[in-house]
Amino acid sequence: MRSPFDAFNAALHLEGKELEGGWTVGTLIDPAPSSTGGIFSVGYLVSQENGRQGFLKVLDLASVVSHGVDAMLEATSAYVAERDLLVMCGTRKLSRVVTAISYGQFKLSNFMLSDINYIIFELASHDVRVALSQAGTITNALKLEYLRNLAVGLRQLHSNEVAHQDLKPSNFLLFPDDVNGGRVGKVADLGRAYRKGAPASHDQLVTPGDRTYAPPEQLYRYIFPEESVRRFAADLYQLGSMATFMFTGTTMNSLLADELSEHHHWDAFGDSFLEVLPYLEDAYSRIITTLQSDLATDTDPRLGAVVEFLCQPDPRRRGHPAAVKGRGSRFSLERVVSEIDLMAHKAYVRARAAA
Repeated sequence: MRSPFDAFNAALHLEGKELEGGWTVGTLIDPAPSSTGGIFSVGYLVSQENGRQGFLKVLDLASVVSHGVDAMLEATSAYVAERDLLVMCGTRKLSRVVTAISYGQFKLSNFMLSDINYIIFELASHDVRVALSQAGTITNALKLEYLRNLAVGLRQLHSNEVAHQDLKPSNFLLFPDDVNGGRVGKVADLGRAYRKGAPASHDQLVTPGDRTYAPPEQLYRYIFPEESVRRFAADLYQLGSMATFMFTGTTMNSLLADELSEHHHWDAFGDSFLEVLPYLEDAYSRIITTLQSDLATDTDPRLGAVVEFLCQPDPRRRGHPAAVKGRGSRFSLERVVSEIDLMAHKAYVRARAAA
């Protein structure tokens, strides 16, 4: 139990209950110490008689009570926005995005806030952090394949005018691949996503997602007036940072924090983002020089160049060079996916030849 009120919290007492669609609620999942998920939801394992398993996400309104009525309304609004977005993504069959199997409401009498809102997702094997921890078995070819899956998932969202805004290791999940064996990666957790034409309460936040993985402009609390820069350029940075993490074990933010002087760090700098940008770019150039050299030693040298244009500190400069010069969106991921796909294919061919 997390507090004396847990005994009265309906969201924590669903084990053994039957939900619509023949789903039986299993054990409550205790968040791992490294978990970076939402604080106003809890998770359960669920299953059907045919053996199919799922992950149940339950809106935990009781945990929001102490924050006041406005916080409860915001949490409910966020649930509705995520549910509707998941339904849209499921309808459009986004193959590399985790969508909802089912959703609904369940009433559990004799408990505080007895109306339970839930969403059921397909059950992942694990997130990418677990796969990367298996250093002896995961190859560069497999890392590039996972990165391709990640980029495709993000491209699918962007093609539907959705920006994820919270891309991080715990939100990239791996699932059994029933067609080819092994695992397939999917982008997960749209709870902080931006969807054009469907306003959500978190749209007003400077940093919609986890601050640890936020792009520099958000860390310095700067809001670009152009919607595409605020939303889609931020996703590009997080994609590049994920690539950095998958191949080096650290994120771009960690590298920037180590390279910046103390008084230019986002926790100390007193002026605006545009004032600190030259110092950020100087630090970034040193990081990229080292990073490209390190990546070229172990994998395709083009990967360093991809990270470089994805993680530019100035979001107005992010994106594939050909997309920046083209007529379409400068933040288009089409060419990014093509580059990663080619690298993954070459790595697979080299691995087969060496076997």
